[in-house]
Amino acid sequence: MSSNLRIDDVDITIIRALQKDARVNFSSIARDCGVSTDTISKRFRKMKKAGVVRGTTILLNPKSFGYECVGSLGVDISYPHLREVVESLRKIPEIIFCTTAMGKHDIFCIVVLNNVGLLSKVKDVIKGHPAVREVTTNIWVDEILLCPENFEFKHLERR
Repeated sequence: MSSNLRIDDVDITIIRALQKDARVNFSSIARDCGVSTDTISKRFRKMKKAGVVRGTTILLNPKSFGYECVGSLGVDISYPHLREVVESLRKIPEIIFCTTAMGKHDIFCIVVLNNVGLLSKVKDVIKGHPAVREVTTNIWVDEILLCPENFEFKHLERR
């Protein structure tokens, strides 16, 4: 992988087009950029080889599944229990993403809930872990589209 890859306006146009629709054809992007389809194909392969682009994906709208509340949690814990708490949090069905973090919080999570009232219940479950010191919440209000590659949606099966 090359870490010195220079990205220009054509590359950005390719990335933005694929972000909107991963199935867009290269000839359409080429037309928008005023270059050949072969140029777009080569640039895409070059970005993929350099690690700038990793695969393609779809975006999910949690509201289409009936979930009215999407939010994030910042979890502060007592060390050295970080891995233990992360594994515990990953078992909570409403938590679709959980990772360790550096910064304001030790752990960052994304939750998807049927309604905003359930957020306090999930927060209480998390606070019940003896190594958890604090849990902060944020409710997302704008349109939410989630890239499912790293998310767990096991609880969708129960619907």
